[in-house]
Amino acid sequence: MNNQAAFCVNGYVATPPSADFTRNGTPTLRMRIGWTPRRIDKKTGDWTDDETSFATVRCYSTVARNAAACLHKGDPILLKGTIKIREYVNQAGVRGHVVEITADSIGHDLSRGVSLFTKVPANLGQTALDRLREDVAAGRIRLPGDRVDAESAQTEADGDDESADDEGAEVPGVPEDEELFDDEASKVLTAVP
Repeated sequence: MNNQAAFCVNGYVATPPSADFTRNGTPTLRMRIGWTPRRIDKKTGDWTDDETSFATVRCYSTVARNAAACLHKGDPILLKGTIKIREYVNQAGVRGHVVEITADSIGHDLSRGVSLFTKVPANLGQTALDRLREDVAAGRIRLPGDRVDAESAQTEADGDDESADDEGAEVPGVPEDEELFDDEASKVLTAVP
């Protein structure tokens, strides 16, 4: 027996979607969504908006990868998934509730606009170039010409690299505000379609 609560809603993307990866490399996406129920005002006969509700949405794997490629803040969406409401107590001792949804599917609401669908081709196996791109993006290897600061290079040479325990958390030697690849390395990765 499945005791999860199914949830369906048409609403909108309330925050810019944020893509990430789990420790084992599974793509994830996190965003907030909102929806505003409408009702007819009995006194005036006009449609009025009720209070807007918000929830945090997480999706994984293919849904996360595809949603990251096409969703933007403000997009009207249809979402299906499972809902979980949990209670928490903040540092001030105030109780609150968090609404979290794990999305099974997400799509644009075509009653409010148009969308172009592109089917993702079947994965016929990963090529060596695909594996190289994945390893470089995850920070497992560096390409010749990548920027490395002297302190990180010395730390790696000494074998005292503390970031080795973080599975792909940061690329060693690349400050957060710098790009991962220089122009030459980018050319290598983009040369083959």
